[in-house]
Amino acid sequence: MQSANLTDEQLWRAITQNTNAMTALILQQLELDPALNPPNGIIRQARLRGSNAERMGKLERNYQEYTAELRRRHSLE
Repeated sequence: MQSANLTDEQLWRAITQNTNAMTALILQQLELDPALNPPNGIIRQARLRGSNAERMGKLERNYQEYTAELRRRHSLE
């Protein structure tokens, strides 16, 4: 759904959900740290890192879209 079609409350909820999802992905990335884990399942870890990077990029783009819409609606000018 386009951010322009969402209410302010829905935008704030979406921002919160994005923040929570990003936090979970970052924690998952830390668990994949080779210093913390033995080097088993290297290919699986690499794929998961790539998948996480794509998801983080999408979350970041959504966050930017949502915050831009809120700024547009509530600009001081």
